[in-house]
Amino acid sequence: MVAGCSTSHLPNAATLRAPNNAYRPSQNAAAYERQRRALLAADSARAFNAAIVLSAEEQQANRKLIYLRQQLLGHYDSTHYFPPGRNFYRARNHMYATKLFQLLRKMPKGGIHHLHPNAGGSSWWIVQRALREPQCYVYWQPDNQQYVKGQIFFFRPREAPAGFYPTQILNDTVQNFPQKLHDLLTFDAAESQDSVDVWREFERCFQRLGGFTSYQPIFKDLYTATFDSLAADGVQHVELRTSLNGSLYDLQHPAGSFPADSIIRYFQQASQRIRAQRDPTFTFKLIYTNTRFRSLDIITADLRKAFELRKRYPSSVVAYDLVAHEDAGHTTDYFRKAWFTRDSLTRVYGIDMPLCLHDGESAWQHTNNLYDAALLNSTRIGHGFNLSFFPAAEELVRKNDICLEVSPLSNQILDYIGDLRMHPAHAWIKHGIQISISPDDPEIFDYVGVTPDYWSILLAWELDLRDLKKLALNGIEYSYLSAAEKKLALAAWQQKWKAFVAKINQEVALQNK
Repeated sequence: MVAGCSTSHLPNAATLRAPNNAYRPSQNAAAYERQRRALLAADSARAFNAAIVLSAEEQQANRKLIYLRQQLLGHYDSTHYFPPGRNFYRARNHMYATKLFQLLRKMPKGGIHHLHPNAGGSSWWIVQRALREPQCYVYWQPDNQQYVKGQIFFFRPREAPAGFYPTQILNDTVQNFPQKLHDLLTFDAAESQDSVDVWREFERCFQRLGGFTSYQPIFKDLYTATFDSLAADGVQHVELRTSLNGSLYDLQHPAGSFPADSIIRYFQQASQRIRAQRDPTFTFKLIYTNTRFRSLDIITADLRKAFELRKRYPSSVVAYDLVAHEDAGHTTDYFRKAWFTRDSLTRVYGIDMPLCLHDGESAWQHTNNLYDAALLNSTRIGHGFNLSFFPAAEELVRKNDICLEVSPLSNQILDYIGDLRMHPAHAWIKHGIQISISPDDPEIFDYVGVTPDYWSILLAWELDLRDLKKLALNGIEYSYLSAAEKKLALAAWQQKWKAFVAKINQEVALQNK
């Protein structure tokens, strides 16, 4: 016997062996009920939303929201088909038609923390704009080592490489060209086939888009449209991961001719348009990024450039990150010497450079970058999908209150998980780990905004209004907004939330049982 442990409450061996005499706890029913309630209370106190207390109006709205949720879950149970448990594209149109989706579209979502701007808006906006631009060309031949079919670029007359044709000519000569171009720029249900290399197709979509999204004459309009689509979806604040590496070009200037200062100003101007036209409270921040395929020397030098930009634009450039396919690129620890230069660079430039590392987007245990993200005290972590493989890192994330940027549909579409009920974030919120919800690359995934992510997890994780409120608040509270900016943002959001709750109470009618 272990010292200090009594065995008086344990069953004897004969009881355990008896085939028709199942062991039952010795406690009486009242004691058992108290213990069960204590367990439920302990889990509730540990959950990520433990501090959220709903008002009477919110409690009423919560009952109505749960009613809508249960209606759908009952339908899916009767048909033996649960959409968030299957490929996103197979039930997308059904999702759009549900009352729950229409309600969630109106929800003020606070902020999103994880969006790649060159794939953050509407794919149809890109197609329609490409058709209107006289100098816009599309490669419309089989793929080769240099170009892929559907790749968009802008050229001066008679300078387009072989295989590139003006979009206006393609629209006149290729049957249903707009739809075909759209299909090449986006994913669909075919990406779920076992024979498809999802990341290869993902990178090919970025290749097709890059010549369009980097064209300076439409850059401001593109991101005005992107911000507008987000604001229309209830997003008040957005944080973008962008390279700021001067990749813009026009017909007179090659890539690299427009400095990062210009790119930042274009984003600022696009945001100003949205504040004037759509939502006066809309804000954005930029997370300076490079790719994890670069060498240590390049990233070390790039980190210095990021400090220089943050010094010039401290309210816009807020953090640093490395992106791209994590399993194929360098580890986060490979760049350890670069990370260690931040202290000296802070002294030189008189400003800090938080890390917001894009780590844990992997289903493999050997991809253990989350140890480094936790040790480097990344203020947030992008994805963090395989965190449960590393319990010590998970505990450090919880202890240091590091928010995980969760992109549920991205994780499903990129084949990290099939059934969203089994997404690790479903457990994280029960364990008190803070998360936010973001769409990652909705343009390539062929949806707009972040409502599809919310709809999917509300059903898959059986969320209620407390959960939704906490997720929306996290979008602001764990953002890179300054303390003064957060105060203003929260005040504005509270007014929108109050109106949203009133709308639920007005529009959703409970059936009398």
